[in-house]
Amino acid sequence: MTATPQTPPTPPTPPTPPRASLTARCPEDLLAMAPAVLGFWPEESVVMMTFGAPRPFHARLELPPADHVDPCVLLEVEERLAGTAQLHGAQAVVLVYFTADTAAAQTVHDALGPALGSRGVEVVTALVADGSHYAAVAPGGWLGPWSSYDVEAHAFVVQAIVDGRLQHRSRDDMVDSLEAVPAWVEPVRDALLASGLPDRAGPVDGRTVRREGTWTEALVRRAVAGDTVPGPAELARLLWWLQVTRVRDAAWSVIDRASAVHHVRLWTAVLRSAPEQLAASPAILLGWSAWQAGDGAQAWAAIDRCRRVDPGNRLAELLDRLLDQAVPPDLWEGHFDWTLGLPVDTSRADLG
Repeated sequence: MTATPQTPPTPPTPPTPPRASLTARCPEDLLAMAPAVLGFWPEESVVMMTFGAPRPFHARLELPPADHVDPCVLLEVEERLAGTAQLHGAQAVVLVYFTADTAAAQTVHDALGPALGSRGVEVVTALVADGSHYAAVAPGGWLGPWSSYDVEAHAFVVQAIVDGRLQHRSRDDMVDSLEAVPAWVEPVRDALLASGLPDRAGPVDGRTVRREGTWTEALVRRAVAGDTVPGPAELARLLWWLQVTRVRDAAWSVIDRASAVHHVRLWTAVLRSAPEQLAASPAILLGWSAWQAGDGAQAWAAIDRCRRVDPGNRLAELLDRLLDQAVPPDLWEGHFDWTLGLPVDTSRADLG
């Protein structure tokens, strides 16, 4: 009996996540807004939502435990949140500390609140929420009593789920969603061995790079246009040649905002089909696509996935800086010429 190779399922046509406009009128609205804009339910986190900037944005940092907070940690929090808010011209922010470690929340807020004020950014309100109760907090102490809350069925949350913007229960769940699926990896690994590509590893000339880059660009364009996932043989060839920077750049060059959601779906499937040693390039291409789609949380998760295989990945370093500085994705135009400097291949390109 011959087993049928298992390949990633063809993704349905994904809707473009709407840019929801949310208006908060009470603390419960703010507590529901955080998972709606992040795409997962934050835990042990400080979430900053900005207002009044030319391009408002939202940021999240892991909240260090109280016994790990020192001046260096506080300075990093100030720079990454208060510094970024000032850099982008935010006039006001809301801070929400999602944690049961009230000592950590208070210590961080005692530094972050004044740091924002000194940069001309008003803290409209700050809350600490432990999953069932919340309270207002200010530098130096609490402002009010604890109140119970439950935003699981809040309109912001429900709409985010319906729109496909809230798909993960936690950040760990989001990270797990990028792990390899053994049933998808096996046929790709078999196809890679059958291709003989690993046996021909060695120096790569410019014409080969152009040929494989041209094939890669055409494959990605076709897959994105049709919302399809290539079969094992094509995935094997794609993943192998993505190890070459210029070939990876051929795939990178076609990612733009208009098609970003489709690229997210494609590169998620490719990443989850990749043998571990070949996962770095599809991971960072997924990260870039997620950033272009406005999903910073998934972009960060993809960076972490890439660095697990390739800690010094240059494209991951670039995306890290863009996300850390909250650079708006619409500043990237894409469609650069990845072939510059490569010799012209006068033979017929293999696009099959």
